[in-house]
Formats: sequence, C-alpha cells, structure tokens
Amino acid sequence: GAVIEERRVLTRLENFVPGHGGWEELCHGYLAHLISAVCGEPMVLFKEKLNLKPPGGSGFAPHLDSPSLRVALGGDGGGPREFVTVMVAIDDMTVRNGCLRLARGPSSERCHVRVRQPRGDDPDGDGRAGAILDEEDASIEYEDVVVRGGTVAAFGGWVPHRSGANLSPFPRRAVFLTYNPAREGSHRERYYRRMQSLRDEWRTKTGLAGREGTGARGGMSEDERNELEALASIPRI
Repeated sequence: GAVIEERRVLTRLENFVPGHGGWEELCHGYLAHLISAVCGEPMVLFKEKLNLKPPGGSGFAPHLDSPSLRVALGGDGGGPREFVTVMVAIDDMTVRNGCLRLARGPSSERCHVRVRQPRGDDPDGDGRAGAILDEEDASIEYEDVVVRGGTVAAFGGWVPHRSGANLSPFPRRAVFLTYNPAREGSHRERYYRRMQSLRDEWRTKTGLAGREGTGARGGMSEDERNELEALASIPRI
C-alpha cells in the first residue's frame, strides 16, 4: 500500500539577529542609519524575520503591518505606534517566485484601507490584526517588486502589501526588518518575550505543546535543527 510521510517545512525564522554577527552589525548599524536618514529621525530595530518561501509555497494574504505590530505590546503607552519595514532580498525576486507586491499612494493611520477584526487569539493566525477586507483589496492596485538579490526596499506600516505563490523550482528568501522611531523606545527584547508567551499559551490551549519531540543532535527539536539550517543558508555579511 501507499506510504504517507508527514514532512514539515520551515517557512519563517525570527529573532536571529543577536546570534548572527554579520546581520547584527548590518541591522543595528548600516540599515539603521539608512532608514533613519530616510525617515528623518533615529530609528531602532523592533523585530526581524527571514521568510523562506519554498518551491510551491503559498503567498501572503494582503495586509497592513502597523495594526498587527501594535497588538503584542499595546499601542497606548505599552509599545511603539509607528513602524517602517525594510526588506533585504536574499534571492532575486520575480513574479514567478512570489515577489513582494506593494500598493503605491498615500497611506497613513488617518488614510488607510479597512482591515478585519482579528478572530480567535492565535498570535500567528486569525488572531492577528491588519488583514485587509476582501472588498477593499479588490480595488487596490499592487506593484510587483521585481529586484535582484541584495536589493534593499522600505515601506511604511500602513502600506498595503501581499505576495504570490512561489511557482519556481527554487526557494525565495527575504529578510524583513521592522524599525520604530527611537523616541518611542527600544522594545525588541520585550516584544519577543511577549510573543513567546502568547505562542506558548496558544500551543497549550490547542494541545500542541510538547509535540515537537527531541532529536539526537544535542537534544534539539526538529524545529530547532530546521532553524539552524535555515539561518546557515543566508549569506554572511
């Protein structure tokens, strides 16, 4: 009979800057200075993620960043309210491999498309704020960000964006860095502590806690091994 094999594929890696000297220097140094110059004020790193879109990997639904980013720490005195995202393309971005797509035009807290109210409390799923309503998305004109690997692009937290599926035979990797104004404080460590707490609560609630298992390699779980392999795949700076 047929044998069905379960295979999990890592598609995102977060909180890696402190463990990678080159990226730590780049994110807190050159890129921080660059985005500070663009924004006209000092900016500090709020969070980072490496998106690993494998061949056949699905795209990201249309959304805004700011509503979601405000949730974890609270935007009313608990955490930053303004955000800018800096994308660093690792691989060439093409329409075929599911490049980033951005909507041009003015976007701000006072002028932005309507978003859904979050459903449930999954911090990585329907519990996230910022998903654009279908009827709003239908009227948005997106522009494909087709760039070579190594390109840096930036966009504000209220800019609608999305991406398509990777229809190529190769992975499409990109690092997305979120910065906030230094005048709003440095919250990166507190953000990741809070997100870890929310994710642990969600896993316990849904019965997923403790199911990763441990491997022979230093007692690491499969997820931890996959993360190390993913991190090793991005270029040293």
